[in-house]
Amino acid sequence: MDKLLWGDSGLRDAADNIVLDSHQVVVTRVDSLPLLRFYESARAVALGAYEDNDFAVRAAYCQAESIPVIRRLTGGGASYLYPEQIAWSLTVQAQESNIEQWLARLCIAMCNGLTNSGYANVYFHKPNDIYVNNRKLGSVYIGMQDNILIANGTLYRSLDISTMLRALRVPKEKLTQDGIRAAGLHFTTLQNRSAVDLSALKESLAQSIAQITGLRVLVRTPWVDSVSHTKLADYDKLSEHNNGSIYSGFLATSGGILHGSMSLDSHLRISSARMGGNVYIRPHHLFKKMESALYGASEDEISQRMENLLYDIHWELLGFTPAHIITLFHRLFERQRIAERLSITASSANSFMVHDPDGAMDAMDIAAQAEAVLVPYCAKPAWCKWRHKDGCSQCGKCDVGQIYHLAGKRGLKVTTVKNFEHLEFILRVLKERDTKCYLGMCCNNFYIKHEDTFRAANIPALLLDIAGANCYDLMQEQAAYSGKFVAESTIDVEVAAKVIDIAHQNNAHNQHADKWVRQ
Repeated sequence: MDKLLWGDSGLRDAADNIVLDSHQVVVTRVDSLPLLRFYESARAVALGAYEDNDFAVRAAYCQAESIPVIRRLTGGGASYLYPEQIAWSLTVQAQESNIEQWLARLCIAMCNGLTNSGYANVYFHKPNDIYVNNRKLGSVYIGMQDNILIANGTLYRSLDISTMLRALRVPKEKLTQDGIRAAGLHFTTLQNRSAVDLSALKESLAQSIAQITGLRVLVRTPWVDSVSHTKLADYDKLSEHNNGSIYSGFLATSGGILHGSMSLDSHLRISSARMGGNVYIRPHHLFKKMESALYGASEDEISQRMENLLYDIHWELLGFTPAHIITLFHRLFERQRIAERLSITASSANSFMVHDPDGAMDAMDIAAQAEAVLVPYCAKPAWCKWRHKDGCSQCGKCDVGQIYHLAGKRGLKVTTVKNFEHLEFILRVLKERDTKCYLGMCCNNFYIKHEDTFRAANIPALLLDIAGANCYDLMQEQAAYSGKFVAESTIDVEVAAKVIDIAHQNNAHNQHADKWVRQ
């Protein structure tokens, strides 16, 4: 079949569009028909096929604003859909299945279609964005189901930046009027607004997609104006609720954030496992295959199980490797050891974030060699005169005061991080002092967003997730960065004390050894 059938299914609920995407995959697979469908979507957040809802979406805001959350068939990160966008879905048989090449080809096709419609300075920004005059105009996402390529794309006709920044959990931009205004400068919209212009643009895009996929004939066809309705995604079901025996965590890679969870039997073998992330993988059910392959595995058997699985199938991971997945599961097993070593629950062990740039140390090694402790100002009471200062009176009325007291007794230097710029300064100072490792407290949203800042310092760290009201959940990131956030977070002092004690034991041992050498 050398024809691309294309059409427009109009404005529909986001969940209906997912059903139509599934229908396209079936038709393309059974009848060998390449299909391209343009459409518009009602408001929704579209998760990537493998993405973790808890890390991607501000569920409370979406519920309050009646914005449904759906899951695409394609990989990548979450996106915000609304009617004033040109959206499209492509399904085509693909014997060659290189994800990176397909993303590039389809992005180039979009650029060609826009250029042929009169747009200038259009280019593809890796891995999957379309830019015009240095501003983002849209994105492309792809997935592979057996030998069927499915792609989704959007182009902005208007902007709803304010809602987008509030609906998505970890945006790059900041949630203030100035931040929203600045974010708007990073985006642009289609210039042609009339129905005739939009129709001509869609045909130009269809022609470019046909050409780049090797289809010589373009056939426009009416899209069937009916759909089997599907239940909208349930916020609760999208979240993975820990029951106290599940070890979970994440790992930042250049291809996206990997998420994993597992439970263990009495012999410390994997009895269940889950994987996900805002990533691109092939085949579509690769994570499911990995989960099955790891069932019953001990920690020492993970690498061999993965090697055996991947030897027998054609696979692709964009921007990360099987070694990253193996590292993630080692981190999950490490949580079990942390729980046992510190006599804490799995849930408490899950609050640890191991930052190890070289990948050579485990959590307890980092804790043992820690020479400093960093605490966030947002865990100090709003009424405290020390909230925005580096220091503490140790009055005993807050979590931070207890950390200062415990660490001080054990010879560890404590610093209150007053704002983001102060964190950068502190990390530079620690680096200049050849600090081996440090302990810290921050929320996982902050760490994920600024992992590159921690990585640039190149110092291993063991970070403890803070609880309670944080700036990301309350959408006050900019206030937090500037040191003006007024809500209060909490630190698990009991767990922090146990980690500080490990650092103290090692420091005391080193001091004793130094004294012995001097004698």
